[in-house]
Amino acid sequence: MDLTATERDFLRRLASEAWISPPLFDHEIVARLVELGLVETEPLASGEVEYRITAAGRDVL
Repeated sequence: MDLTATERDFLRRLASEAWISPPLFDHEIVARLVELGLVETEPLASGEVEYRITAAGRDVL
């Protein structure tokens, strides 16, 4: 799978722990990873989003 350097770096970071976005984070940067099923998201009441790598995402690494 062809991933950009930014996408691959994001997956590597998520491999060690989930990440919660700051309120102004541009979610479009990693939207393709979510669409491909490599990352899952959970909206939080604060307006932030929690990102977690999926098993498919780990397989790509």
